[in-house]
Amino acid sequence: MKIGFFTDTYLPIIGGIPISVKSHKDSLEKLGHKIYIITPQGPKNYEEKDASIIRIKGIPIPFKGIEGHRVVLRFKKYLSLVKDLNLDIIHIHTEFPMGKLGIYASQKLNIPSVYTMNTMHEYFFNKSKNIGIKIFKLFFILANRKALKKFISKTHSTIVPTHKILTLLEKDYNIKGKYNVVPTGINLEQFYSQNHSLEEIQALKVKFNLVNDFVCLYVGRLSPEKDISYLISAFASFCQNHPQSKFVIVGDGPEKKALQKQVKQLQIENNVLFLGFVPYDNLGIYYQLGNCFLSASLFETQGLTFVEAMASSLVLLARHDQALDGLIDNGNNGFFYHQKEELINYLSLLYNDNKKTKTMSMNAKNSILNYDQTSFASKMIQIYKEAIKTNKENNNHN
Repeated sequence: MKIGFFTDTYLPIIGGIPISVKSHKDSLEKLGHKIYIITPQGPKNYEEKDASIIRIKGIPIPFKGIEGHRVVLRFKKYLSLVKDLNLDIIHIHTEFPMGKLGIYASQKLNIPSVYTMNTMHEYFFNKSKNIGIKIFKLFFILANRKALKKFISKTHSTIVPTHKILTLLEKDYNIKGKYNVVPTGINLEQFYSQNHSLEEIQALKVKFNLVNDFVCLYVGRLSPEKDISYLISAFASFCQNHPQSKFVIVGDGPEKKALQKQVKQLQIENNVLFLGFVPYDNLGIYYQLGNCFLSASLFETQGLTFVEAMASSLVLLARHDQALDGLIDNGNNGFFYHQKEELINYLSLLYNDNKKTKTMSMNAKNSILNYDQTSFASKMIQIYKEAIKTNKENNNHN
């Protein structure tokens, strides 16, 4: 089967969508399918070496925090490019220009299409107090929901990674459609502890002065919706009574300077480490630095880093979010918390009870079998086949 993925962001840009799309591509290729990725050109001076990744010229977006992203204008002129690929199905991963190209090509070339909702864009503005941004948010919400309705109505199936997103679309947005809930499958091999030698792990701990420390870990983008300042504030209270503890933050983003300033103001510079950006292929061993993984975000659609953390045998401590229902079994493989004091208490429990921490770590690793790539790919192929069948039936009726 020839499958075309349409996305506005892809590697080397780091984020949930590029990583999800890459994992999806890999899993389907293992089953013998041909995958093309249609996406804007990469960041400046980036040279694409994979012929299956079709790069389209775009204009750089000059906003802070999304450096390297590009927007494609006049996307309709690339219809012939899509036609030459002779696709069996189109899979859209974005509501922006590349998604519109996917919709346009699906209709003009009579290619069945499916759409995955990856991101709840409107929630990115929730923490801003700026009046201008609040006004912009109102217009954005209306435009975003209109776009979602269009994509859902014009594709043969809509894939959502969690029941939280399904509830949001059906009940909160009142958008009817043919939905499939399919958790994103990812290749977890690099995250399993047995795939890293004790010598490698120890060397990395020595490098960052983490030997014998209790390590709290965050991996991901440093952006407002992740609410990392909340985690730093809680950790500051925790480490007052637990000085042999560190908070390791892996990732980069627009909030980095503000977070570093917060750490300095709280006078915990010796306990908080900003390790910066780490290439995805090298990320697995960094998870081995931690004893637990922290999250304060309430706006997750997939939570891929949570799955990576649990595969790495880390206990997950997360603010309660419906997206994580079914992933976290409270008290067994992780903890949900609602207030900062709860988070601090759970950290103290793990710090003081090594036996419980080890038991929960083992349980965490055993909890992510549903996120296996092969299982995910098989489900997706079935959805593709149903879309192709529906398209043929519609053609016969017309």
